[in-house]
Amino acid sequence: MSVEGSQGSTGRYRPTNSNDPGWDYGQPVDGNRDHVKCDFCGHVSKGGIKRLKQHLVKASYKGTMYKDVRKCDKVPQDVVDVLRSFMEGKQKITEEKQSKKDEMIRNVNVYGNDDDEVEEVMIQIPKKRKGPMDAFVAPIDVDFRPRAPNSNENKKALENIHGYIADFFYENNISFNCARSDSYSKMMQTIVQYNDPSTFKPPSYNDLRVKILKKKKEETSNWVDNFKVHWETYGVTIMTDWWTDGKGRTLINFLVNCPKGTVFQKSIDGSTHNHDAELIYKMLKDVIEEVGEKNVIQICTDNASNYVLAGEWIMAESKIYWMPCAAHCINLMLGDVSKMHLVDETVKDAKKISLFIYNHKHVLHLMRKQTKGREIVRPAVTRFATTFLCLHSMYEKRQELRDMFHTVEWRNSKWPKHPIGKEIVKKVKSNTFWNNMHTCLKIMAPLVDVIRMVDTEEKPSMTYIYSAIEDCKLKVKTNLGDQNDDDRELWKKMEKILDRRWSGMLQKPLHAAVHYLNPQYYYATLTSSDEMKSNTKLKEGLLDCIAKLALDEEDESQILRDLIAYRTKAGRLGKRGAQACVKTIAPVEWWITFGSEVPALQRFAKRIHTKKRNCLEHDRMRDLAYIQYNRRLKKRYEERISGKEIDPIVLKSFDECAEWLVPDDARDDIVLGTDMTYGVLEDAEDGFDDPPLTRTSRTNTASHYSQEVASSSRSTTRHLQDSSDDDDYDVDTNYGMGDGDDDGIDSGSDEDI
Repeated sequence: MSVEGSQGSTGRYRPTNSNDPGWDYGQPVDGNRDHVKCDFCGHVSKGGIKRLKQHLVKASYKGTMYKDVRKCDKVPQDVVDVLRSFMEGKQKITEEKQSKKDEMIRNVNVYGNDDDEVEEVMIQIPKKRKGPMDAFVAPIDVDFRPRAPNSNENKKALENIHGYIADFFYENNISFNCARSDSYSKMMQTIVQYNDPSTFKPPSYNDLRVKILKKKKEETSNWVDNFKVHWETYGVTIMTDWWTDGKGRTLINFLVNCPKGTVFQKSIDGSTHNHDAELIYKMLKDVIEEVGEKNVIQICTDNASNYVLAGEWIMAESKIYWMPCAAHCINLMLGDVSKMHLVDETVKDAKKISLFIYNHKHVLHLMRKQTKGREIVRPAVTRFATTFLCLHSMYEKRQELRDMFHTVEWRNSKWPKHPIGKEIVKKVKSNTFWNNMHTCLKIMAPLVDVIRMVDTEEKPSMTYIYSAIEDCKLKVKTNLGDQNDDDRELWKKMEKILDRRWSGMLQKPLHAAVHYLNPQYYYATLTSSDEMKSNTKLKEGLLDCIAKLALDEEDESQILRDLIAYRTKAGRLGKRGAQACVKTIAPVEWWITFGSEVPALQRFAKRIHTKKRNCLEHDRMRDLAYIQYNRRLKKRYEERISGKEIDPIVLKSFDECAEWLVPDDARDDIVLGTDMTYGVLEDAEDGFDDPPLTRTSRTNTASHYSQEVASSSRSTTRHLQDSSDDDDYDVDTNYGMGDGDDDGIDSGSDEDI
């Protein structure tokens, strides 16, 4: 039998996703997992890991001798206790599952047919009057019948219901997060509220995959149709993204955005194709044809070379612009910033502190006690946004972290004298560390604000991206100040990063036109002749955009004539009401309200101001994707129109925080002041009962941590989910210029506090 598993930093073999402790005390012989050699006596058990465990527990379990199993005379008793405890737990789970199966078998006999047939169920119980439900499910167990609200039977019945629901999740490998969804709650509520349980009939396999799927797709299509009526008036953006599902299929999704909102158009299975520019071009052409070429203003993709080339081909033959995803470009800016020496070293130190706290239960408890249940790690939609939020959260709680190392609980623990503890305390008490973190936040905060802007559903980010980038550069420069050579050198590096990404990816004619025709900025900054002379690129971009998007030569000429009225505030555009509304209503609404005297320019402005940020069997899979994607977009749309505030970069899942919670391989880290790794130290010290986690346990630990967070106290969970309210900030207020004295951090020596 071939070995399928992995080896950690210790070189020991362990099957993938296995938590069986038996593999800690034996290894396969010559790659054969059925032949396992005992670490203590060298005996080879030829029945796999199960037989090795029987060998190690001294050939007996609960007083029963295993037949033909040789016992190990050299195994320590503590190992025997660990293995017996594990075996008892497994046996208990097996017995409970078998008990439930036996109970179901007594009531129901299911005969399964092929995929296209509904399962037939025969009820094997004493004769009674049958209802419609009896043909599909087991009869209601006595434990499930209605009880008095406070009866013990009712409590037991509820426990049984929960058990069967849990079995459904476990046996079908359904994510526990599904229990948090609105559809899950609605499903349970409607089942409970159904008036006549005897007539309730759950949907069959065929119902779910054919009839109901078809109905749900029709409902979703009707919802999407509400958006299509706006496409011709305002124009649309076609956006693409792609991902690989659990079966290895590469799915390319196409979304359509207009002022009303974003809808999912289609999904294409690209698993069997090379994703070259020709394929992307063909796919985009098909979607453009479906939406209507006259309705499409721009297509937005990521910055991969194949998408860029396909976009250039589209632009060359049509009146459609290709734009890179603004959020992706700004994330690349953050990525460039993260490579700067100051930021890189500060983030590494912050991660060491976070990893130490979250990988030692006693320290984690102490930290949460100091912060009143608030976490120092916050997840976001991207790695670099996560870095910022984690730094920001840690910086806000710096005083609590410092105080933690003066508590009695800390002094009475083993860590104050331990090399790891000493290293962490030194970092947390370092004024230089916190001042460097403050500088990192001053650099990164304006960029994160731009990401929030381009990801929000509140306003078309295309209208504001040009000015947002310029404002971002100004804020970074202001935040860094001009007090010394280090500040000036840091700004030069930042300016180079921002300009390279901005001019290379985002500074397009469409951006220029949108900025020019935004009255909020035009009348405030661009009306002076000096300003316009210094913005020749802006005017050139505007003229290029008009030439490309105008309906014909006559339309182009009329738009250019209308620009004179816009520039000189002629007619209705110069009225007091129009000028008073420049800063109070969205640009597209301003043009709709006051642009009737310049209809060609009004139509042009409306279409460019409504652009968003630049971001089964195959048929059934496509229908499912259509429904699922649009249901999520519908939920976000409903939240937006209801006024619910959403931070687009913050997540409730901790998937993006793994590198702040679990080290890549903590055993390989060097102990401060020595040439010895923590792995060697761990193996040598008997008291090292709470070691850093290794790569082999990374996945399980991250999952365990998420579950721990979910199952912690109500107040802690609330802080995790709602802390975004506390972390909202104004860049000019929190990360403006300052010498660091205002926050109690001296910029001088690193003396202990």
